[in-house]
Amino acid sequence: MLRTWLKRIGIFLLISVFLELVVFNYRAIVSMGATDQRLDVIWTGDGYFASDAYGKPNYIYIGIENAEEDQEPITGQVGFTIFLRDEGNAESYELGEVQLCPLIEKDKYVRLHSYGDVYSIHIVPDEDSMPVMRVSEVIYDAKVPWFISPIRVLGIVLILCLGTCLRPGSELYTIEWKKRSRCCAVVLLILFNVLGFFAMVKNNPAFLQPKWLYHRQYQELAVSLSQGRVDINAGKEELLEALKELENPYDTYVRMAKVPHADQVWDICYYAGNLYVYFGIVPVLLFYLPYYLLCGSAFPTWIGILVSGGMTVAGVYYLLAQIRRKWFPECPFVWYLILAVIMSNGMQLASAMLHADFYYLPILTALALSLWGLGLVMAASLEFTDGGRNRVGIWKLAVGALCLALTAGCRPQFLVGSFLLLPVLIPVLWTDMRSGKRAEGRTQGGAVMRLAALAVPYLITAAGIMYYNCIRFGSVFDFGANYNLTTNDMTKRGFEIGRLPDGIFMYLFQAPDWKLQFPFVEVTDLHSGYLGETIRDWTFGGVFWTHAILLVLAGIVLCRKQLKEKRLYDFTVLSMVMALLVIVADTEMAGILNRYYTDFLWLLMLPAVILLMQLWENAQGKGWYRLLVLFVLMAGVGQLLCEFGIAVRGSGTMSNNSYIYYAVRALFP
Repeated sequence: MLRTWLKRIGIFLLISVFLELVVFNYRAIVSMGATDQRLDVIWTGDGYFASDAYGKPNYIYIGIENAEEDQEPITGQVGFTIFLRDEGNAESYELGEVQLCPLIEKDKYVRLHSYGDVYSIHIVPDEDSMPVMRVSEVIYDAKVPWFISPIRVLGIVLILCLGTCLRPGSELYTIEWKKRSRCCAVVLLILFNVLGFFAMVKNNPAFLQPKWLYHRQYQELAVSLSQGRVDINAGKEELLEALKELENPYDTYVRMAKVPHADQVWDICYYAGNLYVYFGIVPVLLFYLPYYLLCGSAFPTWIGILVSGGMTVAGVYYLLAQIRRKWFPECPFVWYLILAVIMSNGMQLASAMLHADFYYLPILTALALSLWGLGLVMAASLEFTDGGRNRVGIWKLAVGALCLALTAGCRPQFLVGSFLLLPVLIPVLWTDMRSGKRAEGRTQGGAVMRLAALAVPYLITAAGIMYYNCIRFGSVFDFGANYNLTTNDMTKRGFEIGRLPDGIFMYLFQAPDWKLQFPFVEVTDLHSGYLGETIRDWTFGGVFWTHAILLVLAGIVLCRKQLKEKRLYDFTVLSMVMALLVIVADTEMAGILNRYYTDFLWLLMLPAVILLMQLWENAQGKGWYRLLVLFVLMAGVGQLLCEFGIAVRGSGTMSNNSYIYYAVRALFP
């Protein structure tokens, strides 16, 4: 076995080196016969002019230096537009805009596509780059050097090894994994995921210490709570006086025009002359308040994002392990691992890590609580039905219920996850209630204990949240979203059915705007006939395009019989229905925003994973088994690339950490 793998790795290394030299360094090959003409560069007042070239070029080299000698080195991006005059054009014409990081040498080699010989080149820096850069040299028809990347070589070897291990005919799908091996595999995959998240969080410095004052409202609430208050009025007395003088403080344009520094209360709730945080209080109680009481300083939001993201990933593995144990015990462990990797990296977590602001924290906290809550409840149901320890099951049920209940104090949309308990617990509790015999702890009294373990956490949590709502807004059911000082007057927003088609289409079915240049995705356009205001942020396409694994949801018609036999059909359908309900709620209450995909993606990923486990069983001995495995692997890789591209494009990394952005871009041909 070892000798076989050594041979494979040797072959993979040769393939990787070949690809590195021929594909990723094709520019060095096509420019081998270049003439390397150094042109004189003249500053013309609006740009840099170079002439006296001969022949038709492949590449030019543009040397970029600091505009002043005593200036700090340029670590960010610069942009400029190239104009040519050539054989086909007597007048100068625009080729296009170029953006690069001067620290990345590879980016300075730019390919020109001219109409014959070039007579002159005009390089015009953009408005932001003009004061900081100058073009020191232009090499016409430049010879591109070899840029060998060991990271790329090793990455290709790793991909080929993984592809070999996970191919349809791999022995990994048939061997029995020992318990220790299973635990090690799960722990290593979770750690690898979390380390990747850590690298993402740390490489977007804009969100390590946010400069926007309204991003500090969670910390302000923690300080207020420590003083026995729930408002965040401290330090905003002048703003409050100005808001009180407005006839309608929720009118965005009037507020921004008439209230000085109104941006400091952006996305903060204003009600009855006070300012409140309408975002869920649970993240404050979990992170900010304890940290403030212990350390006396502000809790770093990015740590909360990282912890919540890590707990979300671990929650996926735990939940899917319970599903496999309860309904699919014959499912291969490797298949479970593949599906866990796909689901844990298919809920826009990468976007949250690269854009680690406080907006994402209540969402990720609610997501982690939902996954762990469902997992614990399923584990409890297994204790009850398999003759396990009743006391252990009670505790798992209570903790799981508490997790699910606490989502109301993070982001109320996640409360729909509680409805998924019904098809899981009703069969167990109904059987217990009808049973009059004492057998393995299953009695009517035991059923009452289980109902209490389920209900009490919800009642306690509901009481706390209702009290919090009441002392702020005078109503136990008012979370305060309508009083938010945001892009539109939420008090008058109302429910408009005309918004729904756009929201459902954009969230689910909108085709992405893919491109050939890193990060390969672009913001999609909204073309709507709705004559009203639709709140919309950057989005990158519907999930049935960006997450092709979800196409398997159509396969529910093929698995209906087996799912019904396992009493899993209702759970699967209900999860999809809840996802649609969340989409409707988000569209109506807030709009179409990229971070809201996290609200419902888990509710679609979960039934997709269940269907793939069932399809695996159905495919055994069938001709379409290989097609199923290949589809899952290819869809999973495509999803990972889409998620990463969306995260990079939507996070501002290109400007916040230009070197990392362009270094990653340089890994692609």
